[in-house]
Amino acid sequence: MTELASTMTPREIAGQAATAIRVLNELTTGDGELSGPFDVRDIVASLELMGHDLPQLCEQLARFLVIQHEDGQLRHGAGLDPDDTVTEVIEALAAAGQAADMMTAALTEARTTSAVLSPRR
Repeated sequence: MTELASTMTPREIAGQAATAIRVLNELTTGDGELSGPFDVRDIVASLELMGHDLPQLCEQLARFLVIQHEDGQLRHGAGLDPDDTVTEVIEALAAAGQAADMMTAALTEARTTSAVLSPRR
């Protein structure tokens, strides 16, 4: 377990990840803090690494909900049977995992293709 995982909850880490993306958006607006194509390539590579792990995370979240539901630990907020809602969430997480795979493939292409770019001197 990493030091980060031992000091923060999964919800806190997810919040930090979302904040990091928002900050990256702010820093890259217009000319922002980017100094050249190497910055772009490094950021894309980091996003690519993150994308590789997103499908597994989506699957683990879905698995957690299935186990919680099977153990009778979930209830529907409106007092209804949570079966349909759990199924919808699981399907949405599966779709998100597939979309993350597609995003990662596109990021891989962007990273490898951008390898030939360098600043003009």
